[in-house]
Amino acid sequence: MPSLSIAGKSEAIAYLKSGQYEKAAEKFELLAAEGDTKAMVTIGEFHYSGKLGLVDYKKANAWWYRAHKAGNADGLSNIGVLYRDGKGVEQNLEVAYNIFLIVHMRSLGGQNTQIRNNGNLRKTIARLNEERIMKALCFTEEYVYRYIDAEGKLVEPIKPNEIRIKDKIWWLEGEISDFECV
Repeated sequence: MPSLSIAGKSEAIAYLKSGQYEKAAEKFELLAAEGDTKAMVTIGEFHYSGKLGLVDYKKANAWWYRAHKAGNADGLSNIGVLYRDGKGVEQNLEVAYNIFLIVHMRSLGGQNTQIRNNGNLRKTIARLNEERIMKALCFTEEYVYRYIDAEGKLVEPIKPNEIRIKDKIWWLEGEISDFECV
């Protein structure tokens, strides 16, 4: 089967710009089948915003999860929005905070991803008190990823060899206070 990458993208974008979301989705799904993570994110956005009919946060999450697993930072950050707002998943502000923090501190994605992500991080921080931020910083990256993988259900606990987010080397001196995890 010939690659749709160039022609398919042009068609998908043309359909998108003209508001023909179902036709755009068909093209984006073909691109996604070829591994195009931007297409996966776009299809997720269609489901999130209801451009394909009813809003479907679970389908949005599935597409964003697929993009995230393929290395797309927008997919990961968008999953954070779902956890922050409790859409299609059980709300978990601590997990959302950590998702946005991981994308930020690891500089995942490009400039536009970072701008959107940092806005989401600020919105999430505004909804958390210091105690909840400290709780979130006691998670590990691995735990956050396991949580996303399991959609919060039957998540393996933090393992002794995992580094808690508060103990990562990415923090500047004095950026976070020293505290013990309970």
